[in-house]
Amino acid sequence: MFVIVAFIVVGVVSAAHSVADEAPISGTVKAIDTSGKTLTLQTTAKGKTRDVTIVLKPESRILRFARSTEPGKTGFVEHSLSISDLKPGWIVSVTTRHEGGNEVAETVTVVMER
Repeated sequence: MFVIVAFIVVGVVSAAHSVADEAPISGTVKAIDTSGKTLTLQTTAKGKTRDVTIVLKPESRILRFARSTEPGKTGFVEHSLSISDLKPGWIVSVTTRHEGGNEVAETVTVVMER
C-alpha cells in the first residue's frame, strides 16, 4: 500500500514539474515577430547575457498591470495585451513550459515600459 502511494505522489510531483519552468524568464524585449508569434528576450544570469526566443501560442496571456482610473477604486487592474502591443526595450517576466525543444509562453507580464 505504501509503495502505491509513493508512486502516485512521485507521479503527481513529476507532472507538476513538467508543466512550467521552475522560475520565470525575465529580460528586456529585444525583438518581436508578430507573424511567427515569437518574442526574443535578452536575459542576464550569473554574469552572462544571452538571447532567449519564446513561442507565443493562442492560449498564451500577455498582461500589464496599471493603477485603476475608476473613481473610488484603488490598487492595480490587470489589462490584457496582444503581441503587437509589446515594444522592444520593455522589461517582461515570462512563465514558460518546455514543448518540443521550445520555450512556450504561458504568461508574459510587462514589468516596465520604457
